[in-house]
Amino acid sequence: MKSQGVWRGWNGKFFVLASAAALLAALGARPGGVARAAAADEDPDAEPGRAPASDDSDSEYNFSWLDPDKKIYVLQNRKYTKAGSPMLSAMVGLGLSNSYRNTYNLDVRAGYHLTEDWGFEGFYSLSTNNANTTFRALAELGRNNNLAVLPVMREITSQLGGLAHWSPWYAKINVFNQILYFDWYFTAGAGIIHAQLDTRTNPNQASVFVKEDYVAGFVGTGHQYHLSRTWAVRLDFMGGFYRAAFDGASGAKTWFSNFNFNAGIAGRL
Repeated sequence: MKSQGVWRGWNGKFFVLASAAALLAALGARPGGVARAAAADEDPDAEPGRAPASDDSDSEYNFSWLDPDKKIYVLQNRKYTKAGSPMLSAMVGLGLSNSYRNTYNLDVRAGYHLTEDWGFEGFYSLSTNNANTTFRALAELGRNNNLAVLPVMREITSQLGGLAHWSPWYAKINVFNQILYFDWYFTAGAGIIHAQLDTRTNPNQASVFVKEDYVAGFVGTGHQYHLSRTWAVRLDFMGGFYRAAFDGASGAKTWFSNFNFNAGIAGRL
């Protein structure tokens, strides 16, 4: 009776130990079991309710290879805002459309943004012109050969108007390890182009200028690089389109364009 009781005691203990070992083995073999739960507890960045990424089937959730030093940040909020504040700009630049003149611009603007995307601005651009090497070569050829070789020359002296301002993109870039915030905008509007027409064709004669005014349409694009909440560097490319006489002050009319590239500073009040 005693030996039978001992056998029954050891048999019961063996059965309990065997059952516990089998249960632990089953839990360790299941995905998301004890082993993975322990690993999740050791990882403070593990997402609640999801096992940490492994090297096999869960690798699609592991992005540590993309940024191992954790130096990439997501742009979530606007650091520099435009809505509800007036802006003044002053820029200088070059005229790009006259084949016979070097053109230099002074461009001033005043604008206001109703929202972060939409606003308006008025502009006034003053231009100075002087003969370039192409024109001087033609004039020299005419003087040496007593030829009337000069083209009819139209110079843009100033332009002014109003523009609708659309800023669909606000982003940041890394420039020499410094974060730079910028807006990419587009403009469209209408205004007036003031010009003067040099009607002489013989380089041995004095210039005779005829003043002209044209209604024009304007389109443009540019960037604003924010230096602070008040100041920004501005790059602007704008073209004006108008109809004028093809061969001088009279005759058939056709479309002309005048493109300017300017750079300068902008300040918000």
